[in-house]
Amino acid sequence: MAGGARIGGCAVCSFPVKECRERLRYGGASTAYGAAMAGMLRGMSDRLLALVRELGGGRWGLERARATARQIEGSKRAVRLLVTALFGEELEIRKRAADVARRVSDRSPEPLWRFAEELAGLLSELPAEESRTRWHLGLVVARVAHTPEQRLRAGRLMELLATDEGNVVRCSAVEGISLLACAETALREVAEEIVERALRKGTKAERCRAREGKRRMAQAGAARVDV
Repeated sequence: MAGGARIGGCAVCSFPVKECRERLRYGGASTAYGAAMAGMLRGMSDRLLALVRELGGGRWGLERARATARQIEGSKRAVRLLVTALFGEELEIRKRAADVARRVSDRSPEPLWRFAEELAGLLSELPAEESRTRWHLGLVVARVAHTPEQRLRAGRLMELLATDEGNVVRCSAVEGISLLACAETALREVAEEIVERALRKGTKAERCRAREGKRRMAQAGAARVDV
């Protein structure tokens, strides 16, 4: 399990992953409301199958991920279906869904804001062998955290990912923690430690993201002083 996450529970948010799935399925509402929503969700199954077909089969690459993101980013229903695919059992579909979510957040994280807690919970549970999914999702989680509590939870996840065996996962953590620290001053110290460690000991890719992160944090700090 990633970063010492509890089996069957989320190490970062306040909900077990099973409950995260239920909150996602029922829109984060009460069980009674969830029961009322179940019929509508069953009616959306064909749409979900269409999305899964779009994510599955054929060659996958950056352009296809970006094209899929452009197709769904303006639809709340399509974004929900994308997140549902992230919680599926098929590893390749999950990886591709994470890639599309990342491309959505490249343009704007707002379509995914309402899933911030569920996505953080999922990231905390993904096993180490799903490094590509964790790479994409790490950036998504850092970008969609938009409250102090969410940013602090995401920051703790970035700390764990920063020591991961996978290079791409560590790169995600370096970039993610610098983004979070720009908005949350309580994360500034740990972000600086992660960035400086990456500059000293990291791979070429880590050092590149660390330099970008350091510049980003410096600019954010200067902006706060000007204000």
